[in-house]
Amino acid sequence: MRTHLFALCLSMATIANGVMDDYDAEMGEFMNALPNLDDTPYGLGQRSDISTEPEEDDILASLDDEYEEAKHCVWNTCDKDLSESRGIGKFLDLPFIKKIASNLNPFGSKKLRMHFYLFKREFPECGREVDFSIERKWRHCGFNASLPTRLMIHGWMSQSRGSFNRDVKNAYLKKGEYNVIVVDWSASSANINYFSVVKLIETFGAELAQFIRNLNRQFGADFDSMYLIGHSLGAQIAGSAGKRLKPVKVNTIFALDPAGPKFRHRGTEFRIDPSDAKYVESMHTSANFGFRRPTGSATFYPNYGAYQHSCYYLGCSHIRSYQMFAESINSPLGFWGTPCIRDNGRWQCDYSQRQSIQMAGEPSIHKEGIFYVKTSSSDPFALGKQ
Repeated sequence: MRTHLFALCLSMATIANGVMDDYDAEMGEFMNALPNLDDTPYGLGQRSDISTEPEEDDILASLDDEYEEAKHCVWNTCDKDLSESRGIGKFLDLPFIKKIASNLNPFGSKKLRMHFYLFKREFPECGREVDFSIERKWRHCGFNASLPTRLMIHGWMSQSRGSFNRDVKNAYLKKGEYNVIVVDWSASSANINYFSVVKLIETFGAELAQFIRNLNRQFGADFDSMYLIGHSLGAQIAGSAGKRLKPVKVNTIFALDPAGPKFRHRGTEFRIDPSDAKYVESMHTSANFGFRRPTGSATFYPNYGAYQHSCYYLGCSHIRSYQMFAESINSPLGFWGTPCIRDNGRWQCDYSQRQSIQMAGEPSIHKEGIFYVKTSSSDPFALGKQ
């Protein structure tokens, strides 16, 4: 379904005033000559020196979560339905196609606004919108400041009702009592022109930061009880929000295969960085769409991070990062890393500390360094300590 949908989107794009010209040129360059991302050695926990030269490589296809948007319902019934898609909705996603078409329209208005939907064990499928511009929307939404808060930010061509949000939300609500908030910027992320979307990251980072401040001001929510979980461009939005919150910091950012194209050669002020939260943990699963170089206080490389086992389609390794993360929240085995250094692209691991450091999980455990993690080639991915 994902491949056919993307093919349909590309055919729509060809009639949209040449919007894909830059995309095609960039894609050709990317496919013909992948960049060498292993040209610099890094030690444990060492942050990379990133050139400020703008990047003109990679772009990208088939990165959408399977999305089926529910009809907007009356307040206190269901502001956002995050239940599993059924029937024809599993195969044909007209609302998603409409959002893509809206972004292709050069005369259409751009909806640069995030929506925030709260899920709890009392209402696990029907999210309640937390809208601080409408008092009744936030006063009676059910947010509980005494509970830990987890905010999830999806990526490019991913939707608020996609599998990233469903999988991670369900894992947290299975684990215990949380305020789980879906950060929905799908009106803008459903744009096949990746480069246009990248330009919006700082805008959405500022909007997310303001929402987090409002959780603190209106509900008394503790910044230290908040985690941001971002996938792909969502990880870059999380980093941008963290920078704007300073000197205050949230407890943890989990950056799940943070988007690499157009960010790899940017300075740390414009991409995810270890200083964006009290603790930043990155998981790198795809060399094409993510980073090779460390981006977190701790950076984990499942299966060395370039690609994942049994991934035979474009984007599979990128998606695997949030599948592993969601599994880690309740896994009885867990994902365990071995401390390593990388020297000129070669791995040197300390096997005296083999499988001693846990990746992801709940709650976060602060650590530093880079780590190799071995996983299974299919679900469940965790192997535990072997």
